[in-house]
Amino acid sequence: MQELICNLEFDKEGDTYVAKLRTEIGGLREFSGITFEDVLTQVLLDLEEEFI
Repeated sequence: MQELICNLEFDKEGDTYVAKLRTEIGGLREFSGITFEDVLTQVLLDLEEEFI
């Protein structure tokens, strides 16, 4: 059985990367940064706090 635990979108707006993360517990959050790695790290840290 599969269960959707989050919805995650990545966009690039000019020189800035943006991630939009939605979870049932935390709702919608948005992260931005100059590099994709910075944004991905922010998302991973947020998900770790919520699910671990």
